[in-house]
Amino acid sequence: MSGQTALYCRVSTGDQSLARQRQRTSEYATDALGIEPAAIEVYSDKQTGTDTDRDGYRELIEAVESGEIERVIASEVSRISRSVRDFAATVERVVDENEVGLHILDMGISLSGDPDERDPYTRAFLTVAATFAELEAEIKRDNTREGIAASRSQGKWHGRPPFGFDVGPEGYLVPNDDYETAVVILDELDKGASKRELGRRTGAGRSAVRHVANNRDRYVGDPANPTESV
Repeated sequence: MSGQTALYCRVSTGDQSLARQRQRTSEYATDALGIEPAAIEVYSDKQTGTDTDRDGYRELIEAVESGEIERVIASEVSRISRSVRDFAATVERVVDENEVGLHILDMGISLSGDPDERDPYTRAFLTVAATFAELEAEIKRDNTREGIAASRSQGKWHGRPPFGFDVGPEGYLVPNDDYETAVVILDELDKGASKRELGRRTGAGRSAVRHVANNRDRYVGDPANPTESV
């Protein structure tokens, strides 16, 4: 079968950039698989991924079912869906029903669209990975709820919001996707990681890492007694 290679990219907020995922999946397609750029189609979404009710995802599935797509590439299991049920449904529709290959880059594995080349162990491993992605999403939601409680205890915010927060319509700080990065930064600092290395590794920058370190209670402290140090 000969057809397009589909790259599927998703971010969960409008403030995030899809560029990194596009670059990673595109380089894999051209460098590892030898796909010509003209044979690559990008499908993307900027919204939550706990279900499959997404415009870019629906367009991808329509293209798969019409026979236009030979393989689908995504950077992570969680980019396709953070629900094990929806991820399993995607694998069934893409791989089983339409014989389209599926490549997941962070796991370094792929499912062949050819029934004679499918590895059941790889399929089982992807299901386990989807289970952990769903667990991580739930942990992230718990952390975000804690962040909302902590930010509201500080009252309404004026000026530029601190790292990991946006200012909501009511004037209170609302955790964004960088809030989870802040929690990771604090955890890594506790393990002895350097601020310079964390700034580079997380993409947050050294100043953001310093801010997080100096305002620990804003991210993981007692919401009733937040520390303010902007």
